[in-house]
Amino acid sequence: MIRIDNLKYIYPDSTKEVLRDINLTINRNQFTVILGPNGSGKTTLVKLLARLLKPTSGKLYIHNQSYDAIKPRDFYRMISYVPQKFFSIYPYSVFEIVLMGRSLYFNYFGFENKEDICKVKEVLNQLGLEHLAKKRINEISGGELQKVILARSIVQDADVLLLDEPNTHLDLKHQIQIFDLLKNLQSQGKTIIAVSHDVNLASFYADRLIFLKDGMIKYDGDISSVLKEEIIEDIFEIENKVVIDPVDKVPQLIIKPLRKKLD
Repeated sequence: MIRIDNLKYIYPDSTKEVLRDINLTINRNQFTVILGPNGSGKTTLVKLLARLLKPTSGKLYIHNQSYDAIKPRDFYRMISYVPQKFFSIYPYSVFEIVLMGRSLYFNYFGFENKEDICKVKEVLNQLGLEHLAKKRINEISGGELQKVILARSIVQDADVLLLDEPNTHLDLKHQIQIFDLLKNLQSQGKTIIAVSHDVNLASFYADRLIFLKDGMIKYDGDISSVLKEEIIEDIFEIENKVVIDPVDKVPQLIIKPLRKKLD
């Protein structure tokens, strides 16, 4: 579905390569989680995938079409993006913010129809946000706002969902609810690409883990092949132990304070 060839990115007015030698193929209907230490290039990679940044060199393709050849309106019917942070100077209501995700489908005069309204209500219910529909976004918590922005992305009805740390600001229960929802969307045919710092949550939900370090892909594979103690130590420079969850049979990471030996 998505292909990246020899991608490099250098921020303007800088000589540092934030990303280099990125070659990657994302398959349709795959749940991929991108992990790595701070500054490894995770957010930059997702912004490039969302066409918010233009690569310094290299090419990106979706459905075998070059990013450069796709009109914005068509592109954002293919890919939707959930940023780490959202800010608006206008105190829109939760319903209005989510409805913005349907703007690609508005009629010639820029108005929504009944289908758009129904879609927004359906997704608000899915995320448990229906009681906040009339609230202004400056009246809700950071965790609630994160779910609102996710809802806006879902109603966009794109093939691919790009998410930059979708569980930011969320407590444990709501983190699990978000990943449950993403897994359900995958079962409906969506392709999910998410940045996360939670290795254990990723191991329960993802089909594939990609570890970035120093702007390069260091490891890429299914859970059992890349969630290993030596890989975690190489990427994050911490002592760790990987054990198998006795119920779900997936690898789980145990960490200790630095320089504390694991039994």
